[in-house]
Amino acid sequence: MRTSTRTRSSAVVVLVLAGLLVWTWNRGGSPASQRRPNVLLVSIDTLRADHLGCYGYPRDTSPNLDRIARDGVCFERAVSTTSWTLPAHVSMLTGLPISVHGICDDRLWSRTDAIGRRIPPPLRGTFVSETLQAAGYATAGFFSFDFLDSIYGFGLGFDAWERCGADVFSDPELRDEFLALRAAGEFAAIEGFLERNAARMERGRRTTPETLDRAIAWLDQHERDEPKDPFFLFVHLFDVHDPYKPPPEYDRFGDPAYSGSIDGRIDTSKNEVLYTGLSRADIARRISLYDGGIAFVDHQLGRLFDRLGALGVDENTLVIVTSDHGEEFFEHGRQGHHRQLYMESLHVPLLMRWPARFPADRRVEGTVGLIDIVPTVLAAAGVRAPNPLSGADLAPFARGEQANGGRMYVSLLNLFEARGAGQDQAHKRIESLIRGDEQVLVSWCQDQAPRIESWDLAEDPRELGAVRLLDWADIEPQFESIARSFRSLRERQPDRSRALPEGNRRLRAILAANGYASSDDVDSVEASGRLCLDGCVFWR
Repeated sequence: MRTSTRTRSSAVVVLVLAGLLVWTWNRGGSPASQRRPNVLLVSIDTLRADHLGCYGYPRDTSPNLDRIARDGVCFERAVSTTSWTLPAHVSMLTGLPISVHGICDDRLWSRTDAIGRRIPPPLRGTFVSETLQAAGYATAGFFSFDFLDSIYGFGLGFDAWERCGADVFSDPELRDEFLALRAAGEFAAIEGFLERNAARMERGRRTTPETLDRAIAWLDQHERDEPKDPFFLFVHLFDVHDPYKPPPEYDRFGDPAYSGSIDGRIDTSKNEVLYTGLSRADIARRISLYDGGIAFVDHQLGRLFDRLGALGVDENTLVIVTSDHGEEFFEHGRQGHHRQLYMESLHVPLLMRWPARFPADRRVEGTVGLIDIVPTVLAAAGVRAPNPLSGADLAPFARGEQANGGRMYVSLLNLFEARGAGQDQAHKRIESLIRGDEQVLVSWCQDQAPRIESWDLAEDPRELGAVRLLDWADIEPQFESIARSFRSLRERQPDRSRALPEGNRRLRAILAANGYASSDDVDSVEASGRLCLDGCVFWR
């Protein structure tokens, strides 16, 4: 009797499961479409949105990215949390504003107290890779610039986190030799090692092809060995960044008659001087080289997007393409980036394609931000965020279920500028608040009254017209409210500071060579951290 009852029970279970499967198919969902999605997040360093075709640019710089926009969703105004790489990527991968995660300056890794003990960087938050890994995702990241090194906390939660390109740590043979010399304390030999292998660590080498080769190889291996597990793949590409050096076949946008000296390198020491002696033809040449770099990276990305299709995983892969910041071409008197927070620096692309869930060829008006990426990814994966986030899940806007608008996006930049020979550095803080179509920019320099600008981005999206100036009293309550909310949010984030390794002078020298030079002045380093964590409270 027991055997017969067990047999009948098993038959009932089978029938119920079969009925559920038929019900699922009748609802239009295959088992594959019910799986958690794969996620591909691509960050193209220094890519301003308005130089892509899908954002209205007349040059054919981005056919593959335009294809992603046509097949998915284009968010018309996405903003970064700053205008340089390190803090923007921490925000991108934690979903937190800068004054919450605490990383506003790479020199925070160099701080020591009065007796030489290390002061840990004030990093707080959880990386999206950690949350997805804990939920069963296979995770990998491939990056191509020093600011994404594990020194800065990146790589947490990734099964693989690899630097690709011209660097001692991206070449296995060089890395092993270097680490052996360092472990033995052979510091004099290290200098000779670096000089001897300088050609293999050439800074001007294009890194996009090998970064994508590694990403595609990992993707192939994952689909071969673990096809049932969803993946989170992060790719960071650097070849749009200066020096603008596209391959000759992509250097096709400039005036063929140009005979000037512009070669794509930027002299960052001249950031403060309008045009720096450049002619309009020189600036046009620089822009054409920048556009050539976009076209080169876009072409290479086509290989990765096509590979998703060849592997049969594109239907249920959420593809997100964005950037950490834009680039300046003297719209407001400066070049490069890391100097101000006008829209040429903050407005970044945000494209999302997920055929199983998102409509095609949809455009979302209004403002969104880098801090929205993490909550969007976690919601898509059906995973709860372990800590509170300030961003929003963008899926309802992508599907047209809700109208976008009403949220506040805060961007931050701390600067330390020489006043003159023999003088201390001047501390300068720039804060951008964007809600709806209004941007308020507060520039506060030490010992001076703040300059507060207000722009209507609907009427003047590039901020080239007349500016409206405000008084501090007009915005003080708003800033105080933001400061309170940021402090509260920061207190609810895990402290990651003591798990981070120390920085090193070699890395800082490399960063300086790429235009990120900053003072070692102890006071300015301390001020940077203090200003960041003051949460929008300025000198008054």
